[in-house]
Amino acid sequence: MVQLAETKALNYFNTHNCCQAVLRTVLEEKGLMFDEAIFIGSGFGGGIIGRGEICGAVSGAVMAVGILNKNLYSDLAEHKNATREITKLFYERFEGIYGHSTCNGLIGIDRNDPEAKRKASEAGIYRENCPKFVRTAVNIVLDLFTEK
Repeated sequence: MVQLAETKALNYFNTHNCCQAVLRTVLEEKGLMFDEAIFIGSGFGGGIIGRGEICGAVSGAVMAVGILNKNLYSDLAEHKNATREITKLFYERFEGIYGHSTCNGLIGIDRNDPEAKRKASEAGIYRENCPKFVRTAVNIVLDLFTEK
């Protein structure tokens, strides 16, 4: 299942941003995909509209956690607490692997600097790194919900 989910996420990443690819893959894997989901993630790619803030793959994972927990916790307060705990675990694992959760930190540039963005793109930095962030985010969320 993990390898299929990874392949699916990377295929989506060809046409979706990192947030959308993670969110869509996780929701499909758990049978919870809904039409509006990929639209929710539209502005989160590249660290929120390309600003280098929270990595889009991380944002998509956090969104997926909230949706997956809806079926487990119908009470809003319980849902919020459980989502915070699982999101904390997600962050610990993701940052434990990469040391960062921001796009700028993961890529090692300031995405607000147009020249730095251009150089990173020409050097293949995004092509080389972003797919692994997408793959890792999907795997961590699916693992966390397999463990539950």
